[in-house]
Amino acid sequence: MNSSLPSSTSKTDSSSKQYSDYVLDLSSLIRIDLSCQWVNEFDDNHQIYKNLNQIKELNIRQNLITNWSQLWIILETYFPRLEIINVSNSRMKLDLNPSNEFIFLKEFILIDTDNDCDLYENIFKYFPNLINIHLDLNRLSFISEIFVERIKNLTNLSLSDNPTLIHWDPFINRLGILKHLQELIINNCGIETIKLINQDDSIELFPSLKYLYMSDNKICLYSSINELSRIKSLMSFSILRNPIYGLNQIENETAKQMIIARLPNLTHLNRVSISRDERRGAEIDYLQSYAQDYFDKKLDFINEHRQYQLLIEKHGEPLKPIVNQQSKKGLCIRSDLLRIIFEFGDENETKIEKKIPSSMTIAKLKTFVRRLFSSQLTNDIQFNLFVVIDKKHKELISNDYQDIQFYLGNYCLKDNIDRPSIIRIEII
Repeated sequence: MNSSLPSSTSKTDSSSKQYSDYVLDLSSLIRIDLSCQWVNEFDDNHQIYKNLNQIKELNIRQNLITNWSQLWIILETYFPRLEIINVSNSRMKLDLNPSNEFIFLKEFILIDTDNDCDLYENIFKYFPNLINIHLDLNRLSFISEIFVERIKNLTNLSLSDNPTLIHWDPFINRLGILKHLQELIINNCGIETIKLINQDDSIELFPSLKYLYMSDNKICLYSSINELSRIKSLMSFSILRNPIYGLNQIENETAKQMIIARLPNLTHLNRVSISRDERRGAEIDYLQSYAQDYFDKKLDFINEHRQYQLLIEKHGEPLKPIVNQQSKKGLCIRSDLLRIIFEFGDENETKIEKKIPSSMTIAKLKTFVRRLFSSQLTNDIQFNLFVVIDKKHKELISNDYQDIQFYLGNYCLKDNIDRPSIIRIEII
């Protein structure tokens, strides 16, 4: 079957369109979409194609073109100034090389073309100015140094759904020398660990990378997140559906806080904005969570926690943990989850009951409260938290490093141990 653009026609009926009318229409086109049209070749009607030199984007996804030589003809003869081409869902053999470079092409979409890196490194040498490449749903098993050299001007690269890629080192690390790379999408690539290679101080890996998307991989250790702190430009990171997250909401929230604290320049996690309060709460919770290791002065602690000393300079030193927290005078032993009624101090006196971990720091609690009362506590509103002792007395919750149990323990009297505690929120 041969499907192509309209051919020149001659009509005697005065009401029908003449060829000149087609020319006028074609001259205004900048994008052609022939996806899923059973196209197997392009006609050589030069009368039409000479009026298509202005075309910037061509979509020939999921057609019947079987050889790359046919694609070279399309690019060299018919669309010489093309900037974007989509040949996804195609199965083409590399039979001939082109005679020229295609200097105008900026974006190449090659999703599901069933190839490994060796073919792409041969193809991309003819496209020296590519800035955006999509190689999703292929069978990439490696990334070669030659491949990286061929795409040195790239700003955006998508490699998702190549589950045999697997290794961050050396393959993903090779992309680190791309000076202009801003966005890297590697969802569902089977990656288990992130390990940046140790380079000379004069060489910075991923110097321009702002957006990194790694959902549906197999990252399970915070040491991988620590490695990403070396990418100073990283602003947005997605890591959904990785085993680093737990099996329940509390574990998921803890993982989220630990990731935020380890990546100081991050503004978005899993495509959600990180508020100032959320970052502060995450960083303080992180400091307190590893306080024992810090005070024990373990030899490898600073290497494992690259941001810890910087966060101490920012927030101050964490509280030194007491060996047996439950033996502190005045504290009673409760289950890990505490029942708390949050009481908002306005004319409505809104009350919401929640169960939260007794180990939650006050910094994280403040973030939790701001989410709980999001309509009343916008980012520009400051507030205080109080433990309600009785109808006439309340105690200010002031130390962000302490956990909730520290403030609630003194009021866990024997006769009301099963009753919820009350925390009151008052706007400053």
